[in-house]
Amino acid sequence: MDGIIIGSGFESADFGFLKAEDRRKILGNAPEKTKEVSNKAWLASRLDDLGIAHPLTYTGREIAEGKGKGKAKHLHYPVVAKPAYGGGGTANFFCNNEKELIRCAKQLPEFLYQEYIKGKHASVSLISSKREAISVSVNEQLIGLDSLYAPGPFVYCGNVTPFVTKFSEQVCEIAEEIAMKLGLIGSNGIDFVITDDGPFVIEVNSRFQGTLDTVELSTGLNLNLVDASMKAVRADLLVERVMTKKYAAKAIVFAKQEGVVMGNLDLDRAGIVDIPEIGRIIKPGEPIATGIGIGNNREEAFAEAMRNVERIRAGVSYI
Repeated sequence: MDGIIIGSGFESADFGFLKAEDRRKILGNAPEKTKEVSNKAWLASRLDDLGIAHPLTYTGREIAEGKGKGKAKHLHYPVVAKPAYGGGGTANFFCNNEKELIRCAKQLPEFLYQEYIKGKHASVSLISSKREAISVSVNEQLIGLDSLYAPGPFVYCGNVTPFVTKFSEQVCEIAEEIAMKLGLIGSNGIDFVITDDGPFVIEVNSRFQGTLDTVELSTGLNLNLVDASMKAVRADLLVERVMTKKYAAKAIVFAKQEGVVMGNLDLDRAGIVDIPEIGRIIKPGEPIATGIGIGNNREEAFAEAMRNVERIRAGVSYI
């Protein structure tokens, strides 16, 4: 075994079974660091300490026990409820008024209740060593798209790289500061919502992110994120900045209803990844596969990704 990569869904997993020699093969943050940073309550407190803009956040227990109740009256509605751990937005939902908020806080005290920030969803992908962090891309996030049958308004549906905004330099600086202050190494990602007034930090993903495909494709494959992370972790070396050559889009399509994968979605052509096996039953709301697109601008890349999404849908027979 040459290396271990911690991916999405394993942020709070117990890696106590790993021997010391195997733990040294992790191409990124130690499991304890990943679990700490993935705790959204801990992160909100740390961002407060650093003076970095982020949504006003309370735990359900604070609201239910009255500690945050007075301040919660000043929250703007709707409020976003989300698990303390986990990404992807699948369990997130809105509380539309104070009565709903207090009821949900009592029922789900382990959840977080966060001020809703309206704006453009984005992320910064970066590589960090012990000495320095370097942003490699700013990405647009595709969240809750009806055209992809997203099962909820906060569900991650993919991304487009690069994302052009007047705040690009600022979000990169914030991301690099966070990586250094939190002691992150390897491949990390910072999620933002960008408003007219500036960026707000939403989450920190202290492991490889779903943007890997589009970040690499947008550079014409001149950047290998796994190799870059390995060098940063094992040799304390950072890659040089790589300029994007194209736009790349990734669109995850979900099942609108139960269906069965009837055909080979690859068909010996590029453009579809995360391919399920033939005969697999897909439940409503589950991801089927991912369409990839590359173009000279955002519109071209996203349009190609959506054409591949149609190929995916054509390979599923709905029950």
